[in-house]
Amino acid sequence: MSTEIINGIEVTDYRQSARDDLPATVEELKTYIMRLGDERDEIQKEIDEHSSVLRREGNVGMDGAILDSEQFPRADIDLVAVRTARQQIIRLTNDMRGIMGRVETALYKLHEINPPSNNQNREHVAPAPPTRPVFLRVHGVLPDSPAQLSGLMDGDLVCQIGSLHKDNFTNLGDVAEVVKLSVNKAVPVKLLREGTPKTIALKPRTWHGRGVLGCNVVEHTS
Repeated sequence: MSTEIINGIEVTDYRQSARDDLPATVEELKTYIMRLGDERDEIQKEIDEHSSVLRREGNVGMDGAILDSEQFPRADIDLVAVRTARQQIIRLTNDMRGIMGRVETALYKLHEINPPSNNQNREHVAPAPPTRPVFLRVHGVLPDSPAQLSGLMDGDLVCQIGSLHKDNFTNLGDVAEVVKLSVNKAVPVKLLREGTPKTIALKPRTWHGRGVLGCNVVEHTS
């Protein structure tokens, strides 16, 4: 478990300790994963509520200016509401990361003790469609970049990255904020690739190229 301070908020990566106290049986693990899914959904609702505050207050997002040109608080926004919403989103994003780390570890253990049957015909199992619409498109994935090594490909259509999705997305600065909070940590990305839904674990990190991803994303317009 590691902790860092971002914008004055303590952000903790729980994945190193996520194997602690995991259920021992298949059925208990399945119940545990479902409960974590419910907790994740509740956290997402709270993030959405705070994101709506930022949209209401001039679409300031997580890093938009809250001071005017003379360095006084902007008169057209509720400064306290914006600061509170930003702090809560950072806190909840940290909570979401902890939940996703536990889900990832529980799924790994579930597959360890209950591997899929070799006789299972996967062609008859239709992948579940994404629960949210596409809002980003990936292009310019560079060779050996963190994006390529995580499994991203040119043309991938992103439905959700971490806690960010079409309903709480305001601008590409929101994506940059999620990436910044996820450096050296795996963030789940739900996407469509040639019509097929997929989920990958994107891990932004420093590499020999520019940035921490090695790809570009643009807003998707249908």
